[in-house]
Amino acid sequence: MELREYNGWENRFTWLMHLHLSNEQVLANEVMALVATTSSNRKAGRLLATWVKAALFNWFCQYPGRDFRFDENIRLLAWDVVGSALASADWDELVKLLTGRMKKSKNLFTATLYQFILSDGRLLAFIQDLLQAFPNAYECADRMKDWFREQVDTLFDGRDEVPQQTSLSALVNELIQNTYTVIAWEHVARAFRPG
Repeated sequence: MELREYNGWENRFTWLMHLHLSNEQVLANEVMALVATTSSNRKAGRLLATWVKAALFNWFCQYPGRDFRFDENIRLLAWDVVGSALASADWDELVKLLTGRMKKSKNLFTATLYQFILSDGRLLAFIQDLLQAFPNAYECADRMKDWFREQVDTLFDGRDEVPQQTSLSALVNELIQNTYTVIAWEHVARAFRPG
């Protein structure tokens, strides 16, 4: 999967992480205090990655000991990261994979969607119906992309609560996990460190 520079950052996911963490003063102060405890940007990046992963996990699991002040920030971060993962998937490739015209994808998010579809019998049946209803591969890819985006939006849209634990929330979690591998955590942390 090719990731390109985005708004001066390594890629869209790194930019998004910084954007969400710096958007609210209370959260930005929390992150600044966190990364100030380490001696290097590299260590600060690892610490920040751990903090974000724990915050997202605790929010998804509705851990009662989490810092509730950041629930809305974490919800919006998760929603935006998943939406970007879906936008980064190659939907035409996904159709080729599902129809057997392609064996493997180098796109992390396409491969995740493909494996997830194959692992969920009800979703696979729905996608197979979609493939039959739209024999034009490009039209089918557009329909699939729109459908997945609608499902994600329904999970997150306008709620103050955590998405219900459904098979789709498992996909959301997996897509978020994938983004962790492409975020330049050290660079996000560096932006919050003094001088």
